[in-house]
Amino acid sequence: MVSEMGDTTAALVWGVPVRILDLLCSVDAFHKAIPTIQTLRLCNRFGQGENARITKLPKELIGFIEEELLAMHRQEEESRDCGWAQKYRCFEGSCRPSQHSIEMDPSIIDEAFEELYEEHPEWLHMDEETVHPKEFDELLEAKLDEKCDEYYEVIFYELCSNNKFEWPCDVKKHIASKGNEVVRKHFGLDLFVMQENLDETAAGYLMSHDKAFARGDRELQQATICYLVIPSKAARWKVRLDPMSRDSGDYFGESANSMLLDRNSLDPTEEHQQRFARAMRQLGLKPSVHPSQLQTALSAAPPINASSPLTQTTVHRIIEMKSDEEVKKRDAAMTNRIRDLEQSQWPKLMFLVNHICYE
Repeated sequence: MVSEMGDTTAALVWGVPVRILDLLCSVDAFHKAIPTIQTLRLCNRFGQGENARITKLPKELIGFIEEELLAMHRQEEESRDCGWAQKYRCFEGSCRPSQHSIEMDPSIIDEAFEELYEEHPEWLHMDEETVHPKEFDELLEAKLDEKCDEYYEVIFYELCSNNKFEWPCDVKKHIASKGNEVVRKHFGLDLFVMQENLDETAAGYLMSHDKAFARGDRELQQATICYLVIPSKAARWKVRLDPMSRDSGDYFGESANSMLLDRNSLDPTEEHQQRFARAMRQLGLKPSVHPSQLQTALSAAPPINASSPLTQTTVHRIIEMKSDEEVKKRDAAMTNRIRDLEQSQWPKLMFLVNHICYE
């Protein structure tokens, strides 16, 4: 009996890669601001009476007010205790103990003050009066974070384990219940969200080049990838397990599928372009390419001397060790690729694939 070992979803889409954290905070902010924005627009268009001065405001100024309102709500969402920002830091492995809502041990405060005064003896004057500089609060906060990180390092994993394990499910539910509804209704777009298990190359690059992981000491394992896309029809199929290999303990599975391509979908319309422009502007988003994604370009008619012929992947792959110089060159190339992609024209035509494996 052939058993199933996973699901695959694939879609050919016009899309823009965005940071999942920015997207979630922006969607929630936009959802909260919608009633005020709609009221503002109605008053601007249909306000009556001699005191209805809002009707005289130009649309450009109304748009500016809307942008300021959305920015205010986004800031609230980004700084919310136990909000999306905190949960995602735990999930991706960039958080620190001091970034969690925990009751600080009084001894930490005492040690922080003591170390600060030892580091800055100039604060204590001859008459034993302590004079703090203007930036004292910032210095104290940084020292408290430092001491908190040291103190709670032992129980660090327990602080964020719930956020780490609940994140994928929370995001999936939120996108299904609110995210897609808001984005589809107001911008005519969809969200394509998937969880990526990072390979050594992507994880190593992030640890070396992303300041969010500069102080991290945990192994990076996963990232959430998100795209704004034109609504399209996705294809889904099952990956099946060879029963004979399962009996032998090899757990090998292979599945094949082929699809026809709708040539009419290869050129986005001007209206499609405007959907993306409006969504990116009002949601305050920018193209953001994750180092694990968009590493190759597909072509149905490559040059005759192309060096990458169509091949099939073998079951076992040999991972070659690279020298420090080779890693440095590879990372530099990746940095340039990400920069060039993010600064290029979007949306782009992409083939998105999401695998979900299970036994």
